[in-house]
Amino acid sequence: MAGTNHVKGHAIYPKPVQQPRPPILIGGNGPRLLTLAAAEADVVGFSGITFARGGVAPDFSGFRAGGVDTRLRLVREAAGARFDQLELNALLQRVIVTDDRRAVAEELVQRWTAVTADDVLASPFVLLGSVGEMVAQLLRWGLSYYVTQEAYADALAPVVARLTGT
Repeated sequence: MAGTNHVKGHAIYPKPVQQPRPPILIGGNGPRLLTLAAAEADVVGFSGITFARGGVAPDFSGFRAGGVDTRLRLVREAAGARFDQLELNALLQRVIVTDDRRAVAEELVQRWTAVTADDVLASPFVLLGSVGEMVAQLLRWGLSYYVTQEAYADALAPVVARLTGT
């Protein structure tokens, strides 16, 4: 990439296990950042939300299903021939086990006023429902993997167990 800086004459310890280097993950939501990630990273991470104006103005356009599709298409085009070598991940913003997905989505939009309950239910950034419903949600998008915050680890554990067959 033009203008890329390189560090020379420096060694890190311990040496990385991965060769020739550890994989590079670049994640976010904005088109410029995702274009850079598609061209340079090994893993492209989707966050679903962009914060403008110093972090005080959340933009949920990439959170909605249509916005995710647009960003996936952008990454595919920017990556070109290397797209098949990329890993794609998404940051789960919430993982909630529930018998009533709609009711929980309605509660979430009380705080996330820029989206509707339907947006929440269709988004790859929120897992709501039973273990089976969550598994179906994860598989719908065809992403390599998901990451989330430690607070949701216990809720996600049975989903991971179902997906791995353990």
